[in-house]
Amino acid sequence: MKKSILTLALFAFCSASALEVQEFKGFAHPESIYVDESVVYVSNVGKELTPLNKDNDGFISKLDSDGKIVELEFIKNLNAPKGMSKIGDILYVVDIDIVYGFNVKNKKEIFKLPIKNAVFLNDIVVLNNNTLLVSDTGTGYIHKVFLKDKKYENFIHLDSKYGGPNGLLIDKNTLFVAGYDPSDKTGGKIISIDLNTKKIQELSNKIEQFDGIVFDQSKNLLVSSWGKDLQGYIYSLKDNKEIKLDLDSIKGPADMFFDGKYLWVPKMAENTLIKVKL
Repeated sequence: MKKSILTLALFAFCSASALEVQEFKGFAHPESIYVDESVVYVSNVGKELTPLNKDNDGFISKLDSDGKIVELEFIKNLNAPKGMSKIGDILYVVDIDIVYGFNVKNKKEIFKLPIKNAVFLNDIVVLNNNTLLVSDTGTGYIHKVFLKDKKYENFIHLDSKYGGPNGLLIDKNTLFVAGYDPSDKTGGKIISIDLNTKKIQELSNKIEQFDGIVFDQSKNLLVSSWGKDLQGYIYSLKDNKEIKLDLDSIKGPADMFFDGKYLWVPKMAENTLIKVKL
């Protein structure tokens, strides 16, 4: 069984108009990607597209920089892991209502912090070596997690008009947030939050099911949207305009990562990833 899964992971080149795209198969509803030099980590929700189920079939895969699976279930026995970030040798990951930390050298769990009343912990960004910011799409909160003390506090609660906070991105004193409506009725917005004053600025007039958010090489924001009927796409925000990347529709473009040359995008509903040369 494992051999057949690994075989599926061999990538195939795809044509997506002007952009060069590689596709990698063999995952289990991949939600988030984190690239650390020559290593790529992928969080997998599990066999079913049920990101809130505590079914113990979620895991994190380890790939090389070419997209080849090194270990499919590198860290396993999770429920529905999503956003990840890394400090030193510790990979932090959110799993529904818990923040975990795993030492990637020996795979041991070294940090665990339940978030009371959390519904849908979704993404992580590093504020400093002792502090994470974690989004909860289900409650509208962004939490500040203190690693040394294993404590947290509520940093900000977003009004429902912005959607639940999903993807997070930090640049100096600014936090960028991609909003998503978990009820799938209205959608969310793309906003920035001043980390000092907590002042909010809307960056786009669009109201969609936004998910991942990263910078490209020119510091333009790239934001993924699930679109309608699983016809997802990626926007580039440049000069106050939203421009769709020239890609085929993506079924579930979740938490992306830009490594300086390539944009890695999970196609969550298709059990695949794509690697786009920008």
